[in-house]
Amino acid sequence: MRLPLLPSLLLLGGAAPVVQLHAQTADSQRTTIGGYGEVHYTNHSGANTPGEVNLKRFVLYFGHQFSDRITFRSELEVEDAKIEGGNAGGEVALEQAYLEYRLSDAFALNAGLMLAPVGIVNELHEPPTFNGVSRPDFHHDVIPTTWREIGLGAAGRVASLGGVSWRLLLLNGIIASGFSGAEGIRGGRQEGREASFANPSLTGRLEYGRPGLKVGGSFWFGGSANQDSLLGMGTIDAPVSVLAADARYDVGAFQFRGEVARVTVADADRINAAFGGDVGSRIEGGYLEAGANLLTWLAPASTQRVVAFARHERYDTHADVPAGTARNPAYARRITTIGLTYKPLWNVAFKGDYQLVRTRAGVGEGEILSFGVGYQF
Repeated sequence: MRLPLLPSLLLLGGAAPVVQLHAQTADSQRTTIGGYGEVHYTNHSGANTPGEVNLKRFVLYFGHQFSDRITFRSELEVEDAKIEGGNAGGEVALEQAYLEYRLSDAFALNAGLMLAPVGIVNELHEPPTFNGVSRPDFHHDVIPTTWREIGLGAAGRVASLGGVSWRLLLLNGIIASGFSGAEGIRGGRQEGREASFANPSLTGRLEYGRPGLKVGGSFWFGGSANQDSLLGMGTIDAPVSVLAADARYDVGAFQFRGEVARVTVADADRINAAFGGDVGSRIEGGYLEAGANLLTWLAPASTQRVVAFARHERYDTHADVPAGTARNPAYARRITTIGLTYKPLWNVAFKGDYQLVRTRAGVGEGEILSFGVGYQF
């Protein structure tokens, strides 16, 4: 059974290549290709518009192993099928592009456009790796997936501690002018395009794993002022911190996962005054999910999976607000999702789910029926 693409990339000493395109003169060199994609059908119950179908993502992975120690890894993503002049929507972007220099089986250095190791889904976001047609909303408004920036990093394993691994990266920072009350720090990501390095930020993850269990903690810390005179010229002016913890546990037919995170925007009052926004000074929340493979009882000999799951998210992008900003109860969201994931193969998933969206204000609520198909290779 092949490991999912991205986590296998992150395992030091492990290889993610799935297709060898050509052999080079040196035996240690090879070029590889992989990818993932997903198609969604979405129907907002009670809306006056019909259901919508969308090729949500099409991603190609390209890698090249220059030697036993140096490897290039990249992902090129197309969102919403196409980009057309004069129309909103669609995106072609590099999701990651970096060099890895493996100094030993337990330690590597990285440089380039890399994923921030915050939470579960930012690094592990291929469609067959999570339940539900779409990623949890928590990973849009609290932890802004997909979050990638440019910089340097190191990763390794602690051999004496068994399943302990770590990652530590110095990346370009986020920019406060993009923050919002509804989506938190999401709009502050620079994503590798002419990114300002005025506020370099530190991010990292510590994880313990053994068969069936993974427990991790992660963080982000750095300024967001971007040398704006209204916010400050220093490296850590308008600081933003993110603390997150997560756990995944599979036992028999059952699977469980959960995450919590807190985002602190220290100078939210000055940010709102400078840009006329309503950014919260604290953003927090999390979710719990449980699932069961029904074929364990219905067809015990089958290698296929039909997972029935339920997930409940609770988060608030206005958990606290600075003086002068009114707290918006519509930003306190409660989202319950129930559904099925059918996996005839490990890397192919057919999904269906129903979501109930509620807010503390009683506005922006609704019911969403979704179906989707996803794959990775």
